Amino acid sequence: MKTKIFVLLLASIILAACGPGTTSKITPTPTSKVIEMPIADRPLVSLTPSADGHYLNLKLAGVPSSITSVEYEVIYQAVDNGSQIEKGIGDTIKLITANIEKNLLLGTESCTSGCKYSYDKGIIGGHLTINFIDSNGQEATFNTPYILTTTTDINKNGAIALGNFSVKPKTKLTGNDYFVMMNDYRGGYSVFSSRQNSLVGNYQNN
Repeated sequence: MKTKIFVLLLASIILAACGPGTTSKITPTPTSKVIEMPIADRPLVSLTPSADGHYLNLKLAGVPSSITSVEYEVIYQAVDNGSQIEKGIGDTIKLITANIEKNLLLGTESCTSGCKYSYDKGIIGGHLTINFIDSNGQEATFNTPYILTTTTDINKNGAIALGNFSVKPKTKLTGNDYFVMMNDYRGGYSVFSSRQNSLVGNYQNN
C-alpha cells in the first residue's frame, strides 16, 4: 500500500513540473522584406564615366519620398601587375533627397599631406547593385552588369555590346571618349558617355 501511495505522489510531482509555466519570448531579428518597386516609381539611374575614365558618376533621379536609405555597390574588374583583380566601392546613404549623386574614384586616394591619386588600369566593367529601403524595412534591389569601353574599342568592334544586346553607331565615332552600357532600371539598356554623342540614350530590346 505504501508503495502505491509513493508512486501516486511521484506521478503528481512529475505532472506538476510539466504543467504550464513561465516561458521567455524570443524576439526574431528584423529582416528586410524584398519587394518589386513599380516601374513608375523607379528612379532614373545613370553611371557616367569621366572624360579621363578615372571616375564613374552615379546619379539617382526621382527617388521616391518613401525611401529612407540607399545602399550602393560598384564592383569592377581591373588589372594589377598583369593579373585581373576585382575591386569595389560602396556606401549607405541615409540623408535621402529626390536626387542623389556620387562621384566614384576607380582607384585609391591618399590625402595625408596633399591629395595623391592612384588610378586603376585595364577596367572593362563589372556590376552595379543598389538597394532602396523604405520606412517599413522593405527593400527593392536594382542589379545590373555594366561595361566600360572607349571610342577606339567601339569603332574597332563596330558596336557597343552588353551580353547579347548591342548598339551600332550610325557613323564612325570621333574623339577619345569613355562609354558605359548597362541595363536600365525602367527597362531596356542605357548608354552613357563622358560627352554627349549619338550613342548616348536608352534602347529597348524588341
